[in-house]
Amino acid sequence: MSYRVQSRSDRSNPDRSPRAQRPPIGRKRGFRTAARERTIAALRRLVARVEGRAFCLISPDGDAISFGKGEPSFTLRVHRPSGLDALSSLDALSVAHAYMEGDLDFEGDLLAAFRYQERFTDFHPATYLWRRLQPMLVGRTHVNPEWIALHYDAENAQLHAADAIWHTYTPGVYSSDDEALELGADRKLALAFDALRLQADHSLLDVGCGWGGMLRYSAQRGVKVTGLTLSRLQKEYVDQKIAEERLPAKVHYQDFFTFDPTGRFDAISMMGVIEDLSDYRAVMRSLSRWLKPGGRVYLDFAAERKRFNTHSFVTQHIWPGTFRMVFMPEFVEAVRESPFELMQIDNDRRNYYLWARGMYERWMRNRERIEGEHGERLWRTFLLLYVGVAATMDRRSHSATAYRVVLELPADSDGEFHTTRTVAAIDRARGLLRAVRDSLFGLWPRGTLAAPE
Repeated sequence: MSYRVQSRSDRSNPDRSPRAQRPPIGRKRGFRTAARERTIAALRRLVARVEGRAFCLISPDGDAISFGKGEPSFTLRVHRPSGLDALSSLDALSVAHAYMEGDLDFEGDLLAAFRYQERFTDFHPATYLWRRLQPMLVGRTHVNPEWIALHYDAENAQLHAADAIWHTYTPGVYSSDDEALELGADRKLALAFDALRLQADHSLLDVGCGWGGMLRYSAQRGVKVTGLTLSRLQKEYVDQKIAEERLPAKVHYQDFFTFDPTGRFDAISMMGVIEDLSDYRAVMRSLSRWLKPGGRVYLDFAAERKRFNTHSFVTQHIWPGTFRMVFMPEFVEAVRESPFELMQIDNDRRNYYLWARGMYERWMRNRERIEGEHGERLWRTFLLLYVGVAATMDRRSHSATAYRVVLELPADSDGEFHTTRTVAAIDRARGLLRAVRDSLFGLWPRGTLAAPE
């Protein structure tokens, strides 16, 4: 995995941390001066394009340069010339890598710093093409376990930031900007439970059950819950909770696209899951087979104005492969073609921002403990994720947003999908190509098609 979980010997040896691995600052003053001047010029261009807060740059030689008007809200402290190179590029992935390696640090208001991110470039065609090509070549079921494990099998480090009761890893619903994550999580789970019209002895399929928030909340109220996850550590954690609380629930280590239940469910919940699935027509077909007529599906997810706009940092270090924020026109079209009816949709952008901000604040407070247990690189990587998500959901352009959605399979539905002839022909062709690919895939050992460096 890209943020290697440090061994105990690494954690006890400070000479092996990213900060300690920095080589000496370059001795050629001309090189240092040129790198600094390029960085200053790039940052001045950035400030001219963005109505952001003032900040300060401290170069490796200790000079302080101010940008913007007023008191600085944050400081960019550069430790090595490579940090200057990253900043001068104004490339978001290069800056993220420099921070992960300890070449530079952010001090002060990180949310103010990340409001500049929308003006950074993110042109990495090899990363973009491979994330689309790899699952087409080898099949998603062969790569999904590794993709999911990258972020979710990180020794459960995320629990240092999540709410302490349900451990939800999606936004709560908050009554005020300063409400605790625990209250928001409890309110969201209650709303989802009611929206699904769940009762004791009903059956619930919880897709991507995470650390068991919705699973436990529902099972504690007498619902029989089946959870799906592709994280072995999450499964172990939830299995332990089920045993401790004696809940009518079970968890399967199972891919969504190969799940084949023996019966139908009264309700299905998918919290923060469909971003990883991305093939909305295929998702709707599976859900319609698994849900009882008259049953409901609850989904919550992040959404983007563009169809494919996943940050390269996210693809390389958080959620690889076909992960993408939901493109609503495509999602709504898939629902329209399906037997489902759209019963409810609520904008969740503000809740998403408050949740990510709360996660970021808790991650900052727990830094010493997290670094001791998981290493500095993991702490830095997840910090970029949490503060980046919060800043993305707080953009003035509102290019990113989030929704809570409830679908219903009418009790009198004929279950038919109403697609155009062109779409139906494309689906048949894709199915045929997948069958041929899966047959040929057995000729090669797994792991031979690795992502490009």
